[in-house]
Amino acid sequence: MVAYVFRQLRLGGGCGLRCPRYGALRAAKCGFGGLAPQKDRSRWSREMCGRQPGGGRRLRRDLGGRSVMLGVDVALRERVRTQVRAANQLPLWPLLLGAGWLSQVLLRVALGSGRNVPLYVPDEVGYLLGGRLFAGGAVGDLTGRPLYYSGYSLLLTPASWLSDNPTTVYHLVLVINALLSSAVLPLAYLALRRVGMAQVPAYVAATLAALVPSNVHYSQFALTDAVLPVIVLAWLLAVHSWLTSQKQTPGVLAGVLAAYLSWIHVRGFIFVVAFAGLLGVAWWRRWADRRGVTVMAWLLVATTIVGIQLNDWVRSQLYPRGAYALDGLLVDRLTSLSGLGWTLSLTAGKLWYLIVSTWGIAGLGLVALVIVTVRDHAPFGTRVTAALTLICTAGLAFATSAATPDENTVSNFVYGRYLTCLVPILFMAAAVLAVRAPVVTALQAAPITTAVTLAAGAIVWLSAGSRLTRGFFLSTDFAETGFLTWKWDAFRLWPATIAALLLLVGAAALIAYGGGRAIMATAGMIAALNVAAAVAATNHIVNPWDHRYAVAASLKEELRPDDKVGVNFPGLDWRIWVLQAFQSRHGLVPIDRTGRFVLPRDLTLVVVPWARGTAMTHSWPAAPPNWHVVSARLPGAGGWVAWRRTK
Repeated sequence: MVAYVFRQLRLGGGCGLRCPRYGALRAAKCGFGGLAPQKDRSRWSREMCGRQPGGGRRLRRDLGGRSVMLGVDVALRERVRTQVRAANQLPLWPLLLGAGWLSQVLLRVALGSGRNVPLYVPDEVGYLLGGRLFAGGAVGDLTGRPLYYSGYSLLLTPASWLSDNPTTVYHLVLVINALLSSAVLPLAYLALRRVGMAQVPAYVAATLAALVPSNVHYSQFALTDAVLPVIVLAWLLAVHSWLTSQKQTPGVLAGVLAAYLSWIHVRGFIFVVAFAGLLGVAWWRRWADRRGVTVMAWLLVATTIVGIQLNDWVRSQLYPRGAYALDGLLVDRLTSLSGLGWTLSLTAGKLWYLIVSTWGIAGLGLVALVIVTVRDHAPFGTRVTAALTLICTAGLAFATSAATPDENTVSNFVYGRYLTCLVPILFMAAAVLAVRAPVVTALQAAPITTAVTLAAGAIVWLSAGSRLTRGFFLSTDFAETGFLTWKWDAFRLWPATIAALLLLVGAAALIAYGGGRAIMATAGMIAALNVAAAVAATNHIVNPWDHRYAVAASLKEELRPDDKVGVNFPGLDWRIWVLQAFQSRHGLVPIDRTGRFVLPRDLTLVVVPWARGTAMTHSWPAAPPNWHVVSARLPGAGGWVAWRRTK
């Protein structure tokens, strides 16, 4: 009511506040503006015609059989004055949000400052070449590699506009990642305030959501996982706004964001299907105007089709002889018992990693979402948004598991990257549960999370067997478990499980029995864990791998800005030429080192494979006389020699 009166305030004028019980006052009797809303009349009577604690007396006088309130509540006027003073002061919370966002950006930029080359290949190179393509640069050739969608590459285009130096472009891309991924903090704060959390707890919880280890870790790579969390969070906020306000603009924004997620990664189609289903239910149950829902549905379809067409164009430019397709694998997995068994076991592995990599907090978030979904007293928009989040989580885990090829890696059984886009939302849900129901968190949610984690771990252990220790282990995929076990070169299922659950139980006990200060102390502990995990992963995984890969494959030192590079692809490890395809500003030209085809005249640098036992100068049997060796790497598997033309 105070907010309503404050909005209607008129300087130097009266208003005629209406008391529904005792009649209307004329403007001369009162200094406030506006009438009480019809729906608030009973509350208005209680507030304005009774006696409030500390509020002052209300005098009534009977005039012609009608009682008229002559006094104005002193407390009400004081509250209005307070809001007027606050309006004239600096906006504290926007400044705090801006400072928090900037600190998140600086943390990410600092962690990525030591990077030299793209590390996830061909993934990062695919997106970087897409950004170069949209900026009008040279076209690469990634034939036979998976198609990397265009939506994320569009965001990277400004980096190629600002510079054509591949190293500078890569560093600018990491800055773009930092700017975008740090926006989780203000969006999370907005979401938490919307569900009723006070300002200070909301700010703390939003900071924790922005500091989740996966969000910070993947911002150091040119990967969609750097920006997906903030886009998914913005989408859910738009959905919630549409459901609660019944306005069309948030619904249109939600449809565009869902479609844009399908531009970024194939996972985005899960969000498209989920939102399409929500629109169908809303149309059927008349949750919103049917004409508006129909318009949103058509917009969702049209925007998704635009993304499909754009990705097809990128495929024709960067994959001239076709991309690696997973459609057939997905069908086989979903239509056979063995395929379904594989899919379900990997789904359990992804659920296990989701919980363990967040110290158990994501599990609390899942429990909180289930509680909100099944209880009738929760606000309608919040219930539907919670259910939508659960559906997307299950859909992502199942669909990505079905489409994962068996490559004899540990990641075939436990993998967390595909669910990282939902981790900040789960952190926020867990924070709301911990603040509003600490005993429920300790006595119900934490035990349920523990049981689910142990069950998922048992499924992984039984289905994978010795492959968890004998399969290929890529440490960049296991930053959080490496931190928990302090084992950076191997995967340890049960030690990581026990460590995460101990942290969960300790935090739940503090929250339940320690009071408000204990909750803040727990938040500080989690923030310290998140930052420590990100820093440790950078020092023990990212930087060492970056150095090793740069030494083994980088062509940076040999390249000149105007070089035209030829490559003998047969016999050369694909991880070598994929990186060099990005480092060469003018792309790569295929050659034949045996001389069966004429060497293009405009080439200035040639890279050929170097077999063990072969002299460096014999690595290119058909080398013309005016070419000489300038560098070489690792004779044997992965070896190569660079030759330069003498002018």
